[in-house]
Amino acid sequence: MQLISTLLPLLLASSFTSALPVTKTKRSATTVLSDIASISSDVATLTSDALAYTGGLFQSLALAITVDSLESAITTATSDTTSSGTFSSADSDSILAAVTTLTPKIITLLSDLDAKASTISSAGYTSTVAGALTTLTTDTNALFAALEAALDSADSVSIATLQASIDAAFATASATF
Repeated sequence: MQLISTLLPLLLASSFTSALPVTKTKRSATTVLSDIASISSDVATLTSDALAYTGGLFQSLALAITVDSLESAITTATSDTTSSGTFSSADSDSILAAVTTLTPKIITLLSDLDAKASTISSAGYTSTVAGALTTLTTDTNALFAALEAALDSADSVSIATLQASIDAAFATASATF
């Protein structure tokens, strides 16, 4: 009986808490810039791992973990950008600058991955890489769409140009795998 009197209020409280509406927290440019920094860090790690890749199982596992981290970082950045609303001109410029710095790093990663195609194929991970490229392409396109919607119009045009460069690099890498 004492167990019921203790658990019943707890269950009721958790039911009411679960039923409360979830409000979206508005994100700031600082949050989005931090997200872009996380993406940049994951891209740098993935590039380093890809360059050192010799086909080993542990290396493959490390690459898979980094790819998962990158996917998560991109998804978080997309969500935070979407929930931020429209950025001020100054914030928009800062975010554009961060994406402009990130873009060649992504293109380099995809080029380096292309160069490792034979090693990846020999290790038997071609379809895994192809799947990861498909997911990353979709995630990246969603991020760029969110950025285009949130940045001021002048910066949105520049973002579209950067996206076209990244899309071309993804297309080349995807064709390889």
